[in-house]
Parts: sequence; structure tokens; C-alpha cells
Amino acid sequence: MKIKNYLFSAKASGLKKNGQLDLALIFSKIPLRVSAVFTKNKIKAAPVILSKKNSKNIIRAIIVNSGNANACNGLDGVKDAKKVMSIASKALNIKEDNILICSTGVIGERLDTSKIEHVFPELIKSLSEDTAEETARSIMTTDTFPKIFLKSITINNTNYHILGMAKGSGMMMPNMATMLAFIFTDLPIKKSLGDSLFKECVKYSFNSITVDGDTSTNDTAFFLYPDADTNFDNSKINNNIGDSTYSVGSNDDIFVGVTEKDISYDIIKDSVRDVCFNLAKMIAEDGEGATKFITVEVVNAYSESAAKKIAFSVANSPLVKTAIAGEDLNWGRIMMAIGKAPARIKPNYIDIYINNFKIVENSKSLGFIGIENEKKIMSPKEINIKIDLKCGPALFKVLTCDFTKEYININASYRS
Repeated sequence: MKIKNYLFSAKASGLKKNGQLDLALIFSKIPLRVSAVFTKNKIKAAPVILSKKNSKNIIRAIIVNSGNANACNGLDGVKDAKKVMSIASKALNIKEDNILICSTGVIGERLDTSKIEHVFPELIKSLSEDTAEETARSIMTTDTFPKIFLKSITINNTNYHILGMAKGSGMMMPNMATMLAFIFTDLPIKKSLGDSLFKECVKYSFNSITVDGDTSTNDTAFFLYPDADTNFDNSKINNNIGDSTYSVGSNDDIFVGVTEKDISYDIIKDSVRDVCFNLAKMIAEDGEGATKFITVEVVNAYSESAAKKIAFSVANSPLVKTAIAGEDLNWGRIMMAIGKAPARIKPNYIDIYINNFKIVENSKSLGFIGIENEKKIMSPKEINIKIDLKCGPALFKVLTCDFTKEYININASYRS
């Protein structure tokens, strides 16, 4: 997978104890704008603080490490993150203000910047259009597979691409999760348009998944794109990296703006949302120890807010999630989770469907299902729970997974 003007690289610096890839660099041949969404956790990791500040600037590079979250280290954490940005700035011939930084891994341990500094020259030498998959693998922690998705679109008879990569498996809950997500496009977009577009896309993708209800200190999602508002003078762009020089192309070729009034706006929004949703689905499917992917869909609610609260109440319920892991059709747990949500309902008019099989009507069991039907309903790897509240016009969908013994095993020994 590749995308015009973006270069990727990944190396093992030794931050991970298992010696796997743990350091990534994404570099753009041209200046970019970024629309960003960060964790709502009040305790924010140092990279979140610094990237939030730089997200207002022109961006040329992202540096990401896994194996260490660089969170809860006080001023030392900020100092360490700035050190990494300084290393990248000098090596890439760009300003620190033009760099985004992310970390993921264990909270509360100092980041060994010497390991990053040692491997950085090799990281730059290996920059390539062809190594996006390796980069996606390097940002993993407890993930079991790299999450990457590419989509092509045509705007005004010109082909563009949207490439997304993400990591996330546990400590998953909206606003956002123990998640990093990077979406790249070669399509020029106005900054104001990118901000509003990405915020909506995140709402119905990364903010609609949960594994265990916990919200991390490091959650970050970036959407990077050429700026349609700015006509850059490419002759003044520094593209010297080590011994390599990259040409950028003409302004006419790159900066062709799109506005919200254009017919193509919906195509762009739906395409970015599709990339985000597919990455979000991969994260939910890869929940720590998960054996089943679960969709909780609440329909006919009084409001979207009510539908969302109920969907997350069901999706986060350990009793619901363990019942699904054990393939136990214990629908009473779903009713319990609906009722405890802080949302208005009609308690006696609820219908529940599991994999299109109607289990409950008007809040009552439809009767004996039978062992064979129960097995047929609960054995698939994908479980769809549909809750019809019969109250109003609103709906909301949440993606999650089951809870297994393996989830406990993973998180009981995360630091070892």
C-alpha cells in the first residue's frame, strides 16, 4: 500500500522487550495540515500535550514509539518527548513545530530516548513509499495484527487515495481508547473542512467502539492532508533527508481545493468515514483475548444520545460480554444493561434480536428456543444484537467484542 508524497519507515529500537518493531516515522514530501482528536482523559501523556500544540501548524512528520506510553512522568516526560522531537527535527531538517509525536505502551516508565537516537539514522535511510504495512506493525502493543486500510476515490476526474492505519486492542472506550490512528490523503482539503469532516467521521467510528470501558492517557487520531487554502512555493520546501532529495511536483498538480458546497464533499466525507470505520472494526475484532466480534445496534430511541448510552451500556457490560463468550443466550443480561443506562425508555415495549432471531418482544421472552436454535444463534464469530426501543426515530451502533479468560491473562501480566 502506498500514497503519493508520503514516506514510511519502521525499526526496532529496543523499547519493546521482545525485540520487535517499536519505532515509526512518517514523512511528507510536502507541507500538510492536520485535523486531530485527542483523549478526553484528564491525565494526558506528554506526546498528547505536545502534539495538541503542534496540530495548529504545518506538519511534515510523525514520530511514533510503542513499548512505552511516556505518560505520568511529569516534566521529565515532556522533556523526553521534546528530546525525541529534537532528534527528528535535526535529522529531517525541519522545525520541531512541524512534527507530531505519539507514544503507546506501559504507563509510568521513563522513555529511553537514547535508544531512539541510536536507531534514528537507520529509520531515515529506510524511508519508503512501500513500507506502510511495516509502520502499522511497529505501533502495535497487544494487537495481534496490523490494522491498515486503503481506499481510492475520484474527484474532478483525478484519482486520489486515503490510507489509514491504527493500533488498539485493550483499554478501549470512546474519547477514544488506547488507540492511535493516522489517516493520510493526497487530496487537498481546506483546514476548516478537514476539522469538521474528521470530527464527524470519528464520532461514528473510533468513538463507537469499546472493549472494556477504559479510556487511555494517549489516545490520538490524526487526519493529514495537503492544505487547499495555501499555495505553497515548492521551491522553498526543504526535501533533503540524509543523502536523498525528493521532488514535489507543481502547485497546479497538487493543490486543487474542495469546498463544502461541492458535490464531491459527500464523496470525500463518506470515504474518510469508511476508512475510519474499517479501522475501528479491526480494533473491535482484535479486542484482547476476543473470540467474537459484537455489534450492538439500538433503534427507535427517543434521541441519538439515548440510543448511544444504551448501546454502550450493553456493549460494556461484563455480564453480557462473558455470556456471549460462553455462547449462553442469557438475554436477561441485555435487558439489565438497557435498564441501567441513564436514558429514557418505555420499559414494557422493548424487542431484542440476536443475529436476526427475535428473542424478546415487548420485554417478554417469546418462549422456548431449544438447544439447536440457541447454538445456531450464539455460535457464529460475529454476533449482532439489535434492540428496538419503539420510542422514537433515533439510532446508534456500537462495535465491541466478548470477554474471555485470555483478556485476564493478557492484562494480569502486561508489564512482564
